Amino acid sequence: MSPETLERIQALAEKRKKLLGELRTKPSGVTWCQRHAQIADEVVAVLFDDLVATGGDLPPIALIATGGYGRRELSPLSDIDITVVPLDESAPGMDAAIRNLFRDLHSAFVTSLGLEVGYAYRLISDAPGLDGKTRTGLLDMRLVAGSIDLFNELDEALVQSFHAGEFILTKLKEREEMFAKFHDTPLVAEPHLKEGAGGLRCFQCSNWLGEAIGDRPARPTHAYDRIILARNILHLVAGRPYDLLTRGRQQESAEIMGQDVYEMMSDIAKAGIELHDWYRRATEKLKETRFLLSPDVLSVMGEVRLVGQPNGGTAAVGVAIATQIGLHVADLPLVASKQVDGPAALYAFSTGETTLRNLDRCKLLGQLLPELDACRTLMPTDSVHVYTIFEHTMRVVRNLDSIDPNSFYGEIKAGLNDLEPLYLAALLHDVGKITEDRPHSVVGAEIARDVCARWELAEEVCQTVEWLVLEHLSMSRVIGLRDIMNPLTIEEFAAAVHDTDRLGLLTLLTWADASAVSSNTWTQAQDSFLRELYVRTSDYLKGHAEVVVDATVHRQRLLRQLKSVEQDEESVKSFVESLPAHYLTSTPPNVIRLHMEFATKASGGTPTVELFHRPEIGATELTVCAKDKAGLLSVLLGILYAFDLSILSIRASTTMTEEPVALDVFTVSFGGRPVPPATSQQVSKSVMDVLEGRKTIEEVLKARGKDPTRNQKVFSYAYHEGAPGILEIRSPRGRGMPYRFSRLLSQQGWNIVSARVGQWAGSAAASFYLLGPKGKPISKAAIDEVLGSISK
Repeated sequence: MSPETLERIQALAEKRKKLLGELRTKPSGVTWCQRHAQIADEVVAVLFDDLVATGGDLPPIALIATGGYGRRELSPLSDIDITVVPLDESAPGMDAAIRNLFRDLHSAFVTSLGLEVGYAYRLISDAPGLDGKTRTGLLDMRLVAGSIDLFNELDEALVQSFHAGEFILTKLKEREEMFAKFHDTPLVAEPHLKEGAGGLRCFQCSNWLGEAIGDRPARPTHAYDRIILARNILHLVAGRPYDLLTRGRQQESAEIMGQDVYEMMSDIAKAGIELHDWYRRATEKLKETRFLLSPDVLSVMGEVRLVGQPNGGTAAVGVAIATQIGLHVADLPLVASKQVDGPAALYAFSTGETTLRNLDRCKLLGQLLPELDACRTLMPTDSVHVYTIFEHTMRVVRNLDSIDPNSFYGEIKAGLNDLEPLYLAALLHDVGKITEDRPHSVVGAEIARDVCARWELAEEVCQTVEWLVLEHLSMSRVIGLRDIMNPLTIEEFAAAVHDTDRLGLLTLLTWADASAVSSNTWTQAQDSFLRELYVRTSDYLKGHAEVVVDATVHRQRLLRQLKSVEQDEESVKSFVESLPAHYLTSTPPNVIRLHMEFATKASGGTPTVELFHRPEIGATELTVCAKDKAGLLSVLLGILYAFDLSILSIRASTTMTEEPVALDVFTVSFGGRPVPPATSQQVSKSVMDVLEGRKTIEEVLKARGKDPTRNQKVFSYAYHEGAPGILEIRSPRGRGMPYRFSRLLSQQGWNIVSARVGQWAGSAAASFYLLGPKGKPISKAAIDEVLGSISK
């Protein structure tokens, strides 16, 4: 910047300082802002002259004012938004010239005038890819210095690449967000003069919406000038670009304007009402005119119309935009071409259930996704689902739409980069049920692969959608059949998931799917288990948790943590060393302390039965500690069966001591809620009666109308060898299955170290973690010999 230029800038800074003084003595609205903008124009012109004089033989450049500066509505501390457009960015010296220009703009406005400056660098070729916010600022652009031809070229490029529907939707969403953030009525005691309802944005947005549908912008009204005036004074009083007129700023503002504070605020509210009405009328007019929603898709008097037979994806986007704007989609078929812009269709589908219902109403959904349409009247084969496959699918999408941003699932959703694969997977997750002779998740994954190929989606998207459909039942199986407190379970599941993005997508799909089955399918306990599985797996994938299977390591850690317990150190060490590895890896120290007391009493011949109610998961934890004996777990399961309690999880442990002590923890519920007090007392008494020999399990079962000798006849099973091995059982719904199988397994002399039990989709499932005599593994052949002969 030359000395002459610097001197001219300083003179303009003094001119602005004088103008600020006038505002305090002669308050003014739009007129003052225009005079302020004129000073900014002079600064830009001076800097442009300096650039031309020192930049050499540079190609044409345009310096364009945008936003409020473009409208000449510069309040005292408004930002100066400038866009620089070069004809040829590759010209010699251009890069250095632009850098010098930005440096001088910053020096002039920030250092000399005390204003923030925002500058953008645009090429004419950038126009098609500009987002709604950038386009909004350019709607109010004007040339301040440089080439008029470049300015006109940019203007033409913006017009040619303008999509009214998308722009309108962006503006409406922005307004709703600001109303939610600040206030949705102008009748407030502390108005936000820019973004709140009745603020300047309401009038500005009414003009932008009007321009999008071909109307000429309205000139500022008296009400608009009144709010601008209040904003000018607020900037002056606050000494910073502040737009919330708080009570603390109102009195000083009123004094400058020579008004009583209540009179001033009443005037502002009246002006706000008028500006908000401008916005409201602009939104209503959208239903009374004709404009493009997307290429070849029109809004005509508030209804969607196609021009010819457009691409199916383009048509879907038009319907999606119309839906979100609030336009009417008639029940008349809209026929698109067979060609589908897959990414466009994927976007449209991801906008939610309301769009999908409208796409279905006008028959576009069936044209784009006939695989889902084929499931419209397909009935579920189980007794739990209350809707057809099509309707269940729509309600899965509804659940995804309705996730509270402030909830656990909302945080997961907010952390995901791309939700589009999730929505397509939700639409396809059950379409495989059209084929009955193969697992529907496998068939559905094949269909998903075909759909993604037909739509020519990116390979990464295809893989994610196919994987989600294939694995959409995996998390339900894990929380229902596996011990999620066992680190090895987390390691195995994490290996199947691979990364946190897939984990988040699968968690949301699992919750949305299970919750859409019926009104009472998804329980608080299942929700708690799913959250626990997500958190543990996420920590593992992020490297915040490690899988340690060496029991010695866990014992050493626990001993360090338990040193503060006022008990004999050797007794604590002996108890910890007697515990099995699976117990050590999944039981917190404070619980171990309590269990040590129970075990000490049990060793002396006094069993403990304790119930702890957990209303947050709708369940009760039943802890039983007693001297171990063959078939004890089966006996306890029989008592729970006798009282019709639903078993959510089981943790069975036995101390490795001369006289083993059983420490079994059951998580149970009664009708999806904690066990009632009267039933709790009866269960406790029955357990103690059996443990102390006053009754047999057969007597307890018979007294409650249950057959203690009945065998499970209909079931299927799978066995995973290991130490312990995992036996997974599937059977028809019924609370007696865990008891019957535990009795059968105990009769073989096998030890059940832990178990999981669950019921969903019309069937019951259990997972038993088994060890043979003396802790030896059990072979698959041994399992097949016992179960293979009686399974059907």
